[in-house]
Amino acid sequence: MAENKFFKDIDDSLERYQQELCEFLRIPSVSAYSENSDAMRCSAEWLLGRLLDIGFHGDLIETNGWPIMLARHEHRKEAPTLLIYGHYDVQPEVPLEEWKTPPFEPSIRNGAIFARGANDDKGQLYTYVKALESYQRVRGELPLNIIFLAEGEEEIGSKNLLRFLKENGDKLRSDIFFVSDSSMLSKDIPAVTCGFRGIVSFEIALQTMKKDLHSGLFGGIALNATEVITTLLAKMKNEDGHITIPGFYDDVRPLSSRECEAMAHLPYDEAAVAKSLGMAMLHGEKGCSAIEKKSARPTLNINGIWGGFTGEGPKTVIPARAFAKISSRLVPNQSPEKVFRCFENFIRENIPTGVETDIRFLFGATPVVTEIDDPNVRMAAEAIEEAFGKAPAFIRSGGTIHIISEIKDSLKIPSMLILGWGRPENGSHSPNECFYVKDFRNAIRSLCLLFDKIASNGQDK
Repeated sequence: MAENKFFKDIDDSLERYQQELCEFLRIPSVSAYSENSDAMRCSAEWLLGRLLDIGFHGDLIETNGWPIMLARHEHRKEAPTLLIYGHYDVQPEVPLEEWKTPPFEPSIRNGAIFARGANDDKGQLYTYVKALESYQRVRGELPLNIIFLAEGEEEIGSKNLLRFLKENGDKLRSDIFFVSDSSMLSKDIPAVTCGFRGIVSFEIALQTMKKDLHSGLFGGIALNATEVITTLLAKMKNEDGHITIPGFYDDVRPLSSRECEAMAHLPYDEAAVAKSLGMAMLHGEKGCSAIEKKSARPTLNINGIWGGFTGEGPKTVIPARAFAKISSRLVPNQSPEKVFRCFENFIRENIPTGVETDIRFLFGATPVVTEIDDPNVRMAAEAIEEAFGKAPAFIRSGGTIHIISEIKDSLKIPSMLILGWGRPENGSHSPNECFYVKDFRNAIRSLCLLFDKIASNGQDK
């Protein structure tokens, strides 16, 4: 059977694949460091080299920031075209003192590779390179057209890739879009991610008078800016966790009966999750399950609030200025711009007369949804079940990956596969980030089987 040949080749090569990944992880490609050009270029070149080794052609594309790596494998025009996306940049390694081993000196312990970028996203991205290599070795050829796109700015906003997409979108036309930068449901249950929430983020600044005032001399007649902003924020939700902004829910697309049923059957221990977070219980919108609240319902969060005196010791003043940062996670059919306008109208209608207000849009991203009935999603689920030995859960992620919505919207790719190979506890962005070798192997297995199914399906047409 094909899967036995794939699995044997992967197992025979696994030690080398691990060592190559460790080599990739040693490159400290932190995109946030402006002086890090040598490491960023080295990381992009290293990844390109591994693709050139297996017959791809490509190059680095220079930008105003870090390079974009673009490589191609061309089989024939009629064959399916796959666009594989990932990022070679990583988060800063701080705080260093919390790492058990140095973040850019990969160590393997307890069955996992520990290093910055192991899970997000070098480890997950590299599964595709090794799956393509094993596939070619077993089959003798790769009967698919592949576009491999990796950027170095995902962790800092993807600004230059967004510009590249607008100017060169025609070069990336494809049938299926692949990305692996998310998680399985749990360490024992793989997953196909069928959506990410969108986001809108904005900042409120308000001023009630010329300057801070003495709370004794003017207390009772002065308008306290921190009181104004906290009162305003408190009005945005009711005691049931329902967001009270007029128009906020107007475009929310309800979950289908199939989605509700799938979520109801997902194993989720609310008490255990609450305990792990240091809470007595989970909170949120009344009438919704925890799974639904964390992945498929819109949210409103106060990310930061400040004003007045916050230093050590007392200072009895009435603040003249106050500030808050707000973000809202969005679900299908909600628009960041439209939701922002709803907040903007609500704020202007609820502040006292005479208060100066500046409401500043920071950034936004549209939600992304993949339909469970997409034949490619079903093939992915079949391949994952064969590789992991367990059927994957169909989940939505509560997070947002900005570039995914941009690629989906601008390139109009008909099918999208979001396949997370990491475990929720792998520590992306945190000290002691890791990627389990077992999951690395099973991901490569899954992709080999999936490439085979896509190729066969393309030949049948």
